[in-house]
Amino acid sequence: MQVLAGDIGGTKTLVAICEVWPPDGRTGAVSVDVLVSNRYDSRKFPGIAALCRAFVAEVARPIPRSAGFGVAGPVAGGRSQTTNLPWIVDAKELAQALGIETVRLANDFHALAVGIPAVKAADLVTLNEGTRDPKGPWAVIGAGTGCGEAIATQGASGQREVVATEGGHASFSPRTELEIGVLRFLMQRYDHVSWERVLSGDGLVNLAEALSHLTGVKPGEAVAEKIAHDRANAPAAITAAAVAGDPLCRQVVELFCKLYGAEAGNLALKTLATGGVYVAGGIAPKILDFMKDGRFRAAFFDKGRMRPMLERMPVQIVLDTRAGVLGAATLAAREAQLSPQTRSSPST
Repeated sequence: MQVLAGDIGGTKTLVAICEVWPPDGRTGAVSVDVLVSNRYDSRKFPGIAALCRAFVAEVARPIPRSAGFGVAGPVAGGRSQTTNLPWIVDAKELAQALGIETVRLANDFHALAVGIPAVKAADLVTLNEGTRDPKGPWAVIGAGTGCGEAIATQGASGQREVVATEGGHASFSPRTELEIGVLRFLMQRYDHVSWERVLSGDGLVNLAEALSHLTGVKPGEAVAEKIAHDRANAPAAITAAAVAGDPLCRQVVELFCKLYGAEAGNLALKTLATGGVYVAGGIAPKILDFMKDGRFRAAFFDKGRMRPMLERMPVQIVLDTRAGVLGAATLAAREAQLSPQTRSSPST
C-alpha cells in the first residue's frame, strides 16, 4: 500500500510517498520502497500540514489516505510539542487538515528504530562485529539537530516493540579532565548540560568554543566567522575543516566521537543490547572516517568490568538517512491496517 511518510527534524524534514510491502514470510521484515521524496527546511513552514501540502503539490501526486510521521519530541496521546521547533502536532487535527483517513505520530527515534529492518545491508557500516542475539534488545542512538535514543525489544509476535526515550536530555557525564573542563565551560551557559549539548550539530559548536577556551587554540577564520554569525551552518563548517586538517576542528571531531562512543556504551549497558547497537542520525555519515578510526569503539568499550560484555555487542552505523521515513511509512501502514476504511475519525 502507498502511504505518506515524514521524518520531522528540528532543522530538516524529509517527506516521501512510499510503497509498503507485506512482511517477509521468513524474516517478518517489512520492505519499503521510497517512490518520491523531498527534503525541506523545517523552519520555513508553520507546521506539518503546510509542509505536506507543498510536497504533494511539488511532486504532483495524490496524497495517500494514510500517513505516518516521526517527530523530534515526545509523543503522548497522538500529540507532540516538537523540541526544536515551535510546532504542536496533533494526529487527529493533522488528518483532518490533510483530508486523509489515518495519521500515526511517533517520536522520531521510535520511527527510526522501526525502520532499521528495512535498511539495506550496504547502508550499514560495522564498528564492532560482536555476536548478535537475533532476539536480543536493540539500542538506537543518533546525533543530528538533537541527540535521540530508543530501545527496541522483540515481542511475542516477532515484531520489534520500540520504547521511545528522551535519553539525549539526560545529564552529560564527563570522564576525563578535558571533558570536565568542557562541562564547566558549558555550565556557565546552560542551567542543565545534557548529552545533547555535546552530541548534536550545535554540540559540535559548543565543543569548538569550549576547546578553544580550554586550549587557547583558535579555529580558522572561516569557521570562527560561521560560529559568530551563522551558527546554524557552523557544524558543517567544523566537520569540513576537520577533514581539511584544521587543528582545533580535528580535536573537536575526535572528542565528539569519543563522547558519542561513551554515551552509546552507556545506552548499550542500560538496555543489554545483545541484538545490536545502531548509530544513526545525520552527523555520523559525514564524519565516517573519524567514527571508524577507533576512538568511538575504544570509548564504547571503556566501562571497566563490563568491557567483555560490550565487546560482544554488534555496533553498526546506519548510513541511510531515510531510515526514519522507512519507519514512519511502516507505522502508517500498520495504523491503516488496524483501522476500518470507513472510520470517521483518525487514530492517534
